[in-house]
Amino acid sequence: MTTNNTKVFLVLNSGSSSEKFSLYEGEDEICSLYFEGVEVDGKKQFICTITRADGTEEKVDKTWDSLDVAFKEAKAIFEAEGYVNEAHPLDAILVRTPAAGTYFSKHHIVDEETVRELEKAVLTYPLHVPGTKRGIKNAREAFVGVPVITMSDSEFLTKESRRDHDYALPKEIIEEFDLGRWGAHGASYGYVMGRVPELGILERKMIVCHLGSGCSVSAFIDGEPAYTSMGETPLEGLMSSTRTGSIDATIGALLGEKLGAAEAIKVMNKNSGLMALAGSSDMREIIAGAEEGKEGAVLAYNMFVDGVVGKIGEFAAKMGGVDAIVFTATIGERSIPVRGSIIGKLKFMGFKIDDSIKLDKSKGYTNIAAEGSKPIYIIPTNEAAYMIKMAGKILDEQ
Repeated sequence: MTTNNTKVFLVLNSGSSSEKFSLYEGEDEICSLYFEGVEVDGKKQFICTITRADGTEEKVDKTWDSLDVAFKEAKAIFEAEGYVNEAHPLDAILVRTPAAGTYFSKHHIVDEETVRELEKAVLTYPLHVPGTKRGIKNAREAFVGVPVITMSDSEFLTKESRRDHDYALPKEIIEEFDLGRWGAHGASYGYVMGRVPELGILERKMIVCHLGSGCSVSAFIDGEPAYTSMGETPLEGLMSSTRTGSIDATIGALLGEKLGAAEAIKVMNKNSGLMALAGSSDMREIIAGAEEGKEGAVLAYNMFVDGVVGKIGEFAAKMGGVDAIVFTATIGERSIPVRGSIIGKLKFMGFKIDDSIKLDKSKGYTNIAAEGSKPIYIIPTNEAAYMIKMAGKILDEQ
């Protein structure tokens, strides 16, 4: 139960068939609710799991036919648990919003303009925007009067220090479609690069690898973003769990002609990447399959590693060197084989891993570099903490 005047935020993570509500008091998560779809007697139902601050979990003894009811149920559960009440109301609901364009390169308190801009972004962001729209609509209806804030996933990366924002297209096309290499995973990069100076490990030229379900690499000079692998949308750059990554643009045009633009974008975002090559988007399964010699898994693993290595090499060349590499997000933080394969190809740049080093969670980072190597850091990301920090500033400015 909340006991002080620290701001209370509800952070939404809206998936295509799930809804996660994470309740924070300041930067401390005090409770989360996870609604997910399951098959019950051949019919899709939604169940809810409560996770409390002490790590205990409890399944709610109830099922629902639609995710739309999740918001009212979440409100009722938080109130019944004593986390939200008249003395400690919600200060804001935060929705991570990966969407392209000048408008979504900033954070916004949701209004009708936000709703219109989101509608425009559905085509180019089919993985994220539909869930975001649903989350915002239901949040505004269930939590009447509570500000809903779209948290830009590119804001931290869209700074004047960026050297790769522009595309080589006619100016009138750039302006008509508001095109740019906006990048994504900005909340993750914002958190990590905010921690780096606090931890006393800031180097002049750093490359951060955000490797999870979605994957990207960004380069920083003196802590400011210089280059990033994702572009107008997260489809550009590295292959991810279900995304192609960068491919010949003609392929996209051919698919668009054959399937229609919406279906072509869907194929490249939802039916490609690791899943298309290996039949799985789980890196653990792909590694196991590669060890067994399964052709698709071997191909997927090698392409994944080479893609990350290629971006590190590209950005190092553009910066005239690299002083440290950082791994973050699920694969980056947890996969010893992936980190080893990537760094194994970068010995010529002065990087080598010491396999005997164990992760040290007490410091907020671990340097896994061998003696004589440039630093190789693992820094656990916390996108919610970054969003909460930014949202606090927005509310304070109102």
